[in-house]
Amino acid sequence: MASEVQPLHDRLVDLLRNQIRTDMAPHSKLPSERALAESYGVSRNTVRAALAKLEMTGVIYRSRGRGTFVANPAAEPTDLAETYSFSEQMADQGRRANSRVLYLQQFPANDYIVEHLQVPLGTPTYKLKRIRMADGVPLMVERTFLPADRFPKLKASDVEHEGLYNLMKDHYDSPVSDAAEAFFASLMSAKDAAMLNVPKGSPSLSMQRTTTNVKGEIVEFTLSITRADQFVYRYHHTQKGTTT
Repeated sequence: MASEVQPLHDRLVDLLRNQIRTDMAPHSKLPSERALAESYGVSRNTVRAALAKLEMTGVIYRSRGRGTFVANPAAEPTDLAETYSFSEQMADQGRRANSRVLYLQQFPANDYIVEHLQVPLGTPTYKLKRIRMADGVPLMVERTFLPADRFPKLKASDVEHEGLYNLMKDHYDSPVSDAAEAFFASLMSAKDAAMLNVPKGSPSLSMQRTTTNVKGEIVEFTLSITRADQFVYRYHHTQKGTTT
């Protein structure tokens, strides 16, 4: 029985992946599609198909108007068991984190917010929207909801310069104690993709986080959309019994 011939773009995927792993550092820029086509003697359509597969598997990422780059290696994952802070996550990976606040608005809690913050209907609530970056690369769009009565006179500029969790601890005597997080795969919406400089429909990791302070009060509910090419998460599970 004859062996099945590997599609041309799959062979190119293997060649490019090997080149990236052996010769290129994280965040290095790849040659243009035209240059790759000429270098490997294939069509631009074949190059485009290969790059799409490499992007889907997290080997590369694209930045609109800038080009295609090598993604972070999976050897530097984020450990969710050890930290909730984006800044700490990036520091652990040797990257410089910063955030840009798009807006901080106050509105009365609707049914959705009531469910997640466990506050009465109509309670004054902040909605904070930020873009989280590392080494100047936008990684995450974060929408955070906070009970306004626990953080009076909260300012966007303070959040941007001091960090939300630092403000909770140092200015409002409400240090974070615990966080429950849920993750699921998704595709990037047009609006979020534009903010993160990736194509619409790019693979992403969505997260929901509910954070409590040392008094057991819910102080934050956050919805995050993260570029899948930039994050690899790991979590250590410890068996405490045989019940399932």
